[in-house]
Amino acid sequence: MNKIFSGNKTLKVITMMFLMITMLLQGCSDSSSSSTKSEKSSGEANGKTMSTDVVVVGSGSTGVSAAVQAKQLGLNVIMIEKNPGLGGTSAVTEGYGGINTELQTQQGIHYDVKDVLLQAEGYHHWFADANLLKKFYENSGETFSWLQSLGVKFSGLRNLGANKLNTWHLYDGGGKALTETLAENAKKMGVEILTDTSGKELIMKDGKVAGIKATHSDGSSLTIKAPVVILATGGYSDNPEMLEKYAKVNADNVIDAGIPGRTGDGINMALKVGASDKNLKGGLMAFGAMMKGAPYGGTLHNAIGRQPLLRINQDGMRFTDESLLARDWGAYGAAHRLQGTVYQIASKANLDNFVQNKFPRDMTPEGKIPTFFEDLDKYMKKEKTHVVIADTIEELASKLNMNEEQLKATVDQYNADCQAGVDSQFGKDPKFLIAPGENGPYYAFKLDLGYYATTDGLAITTDAQVLDMKGKVIPGLYAGGGDAGGLNGESYDVSLVPGSQQGWAVNSGRFAAKHAAVYLKK
Repeated sequence: MNKIFSGNKTLKVITMMFLMITMLLQGCSDSSSSSTKSEKSSGEANGKTMSTDVVVVGSGSTGVSAAVQAKQLGLNVIMIEKNPGLGGTSAVTEGYGGINTELQTQQGIHYDVKDVLLQAEGYHHWFADANLLKKFYENSGETFSWLQSLGVKFSGLRNLGANKLNTWHLYDGGGKALTETLAENAKKMGVEILTDTSGKELIMKDGKVAGIKATHSDGSSLTIKAPVVILATGGYSDNPEMLEKYAKVNADNVIDAGIPGRTGDGINMALKVGASDKNLKGGLMAFGAMMKGAPYGGTLHNAIGRQPLLRINQDGMRFTDESLLARDWGAYGAAHRLQGTVYQIASKANLDNFVQNKFPRDMTPEGKIPTFFEDLDKYMKKEKTHVVIADTIEELASKLNMNEEQLKATVDQYNADCQAGVDSQFGKDPKFLIAPGENGPYYAFKLDLGYYATTDGLAITTDAQVLDMKGKVIPGLYAGGGDAGGLNGESYDVSLVPGSQQGWAVNSGRFAAKHAAVYLKK
């Protein structure tokens, strides 16, 4: 009996020991679970966590230039891109704007930077940051050589519109070749590139950048710990709310001709951590006009949007010399932007003549678009409100809900000016004075403002460091290209330095990377 008792006592002791061990293990498990929950709540373990020196957000020419330059300076770089492919809108650009490049020197061309700077500031009414412009101009020649050293090829040098400065260096193979070449360099150098990955939130510690939280397209999250973040997400041209807030335009009356996805991600992340919005003045790279639903560069865009015929606003009045869009489409865009609605007026006789002979502004090799009416019919079946046809001007005014007397007075005066060969209102080039005439039918084509990109953004230093609301640097945070403001005023200066936005994109990416190396003491 004593032995049995002794055995039961031993069993009880063993059982108690087992229970205690189980409780201890459970306690350890609970402690581990609590730690995980704590990490998840901070966003650093809700998915994968990585570490690097520099995170570049965006893979257009700003981002990929920053990534390559940073890698050349010995920094570890991770570049994230929200789209499946690389390049952003830079992939559909045409050329680089630069001053005193090797190509210009070879052709005996030299420009005084101070003179160009003063012309640019005159164009922008000193709304542009003169120090930023000066640094860009002064470095654009060296950056051109840097691009060549990486294998980027150029097919030629030219001006644009009425501009007399040959600053537009055309990429051999277009922007696609540029971004592919730079991306290939980045990969070979060891830049880690993550596509389908969107930057969502900056991580700050003690007032300094400490990394970024991102999300993959499959919904999983990623945290990248890094003391430097370079924002290169291309601005906000695809964000209706930001367009209305900063550019003061109705998103229904404008058309973004760039690559989708530029929704202000970089700018908004920076604003949330206290970045200044003083340079968010609504700058648009407006190029003219488009008909909604008609592809950029297609039949109707070339036959209507690019033709300097009679244009009126919602009040039935002309608002500019329509041929301005051929000389300085940035300035034309500024004039168009101020109108509520814009229509282009032409008679059936006008259009028949253009199809049989040639359109006033040659946008095709022959200046002819033989499929115009066929394409117009297809368009009108799809877009029923953008083309209005009437037998008389009075009927046209009624259909457009416009003052009949005002529209008739505008058309009558324009007809008389065309007959005289002198534009009494705006001095338009006589070769574009084409009268609608006194016989219908008349066509009114609704034109929306077309633009390539936004050209304002965050306030930065000349080293591309982002500034806060007090004008102080946010340590470790940089922005370039369309995410940075200060290069332009109300419109893009294409009539002065064509290609400047693309040149700025590449140069600002390099400015950011170079200063990041100094900041990190590399």
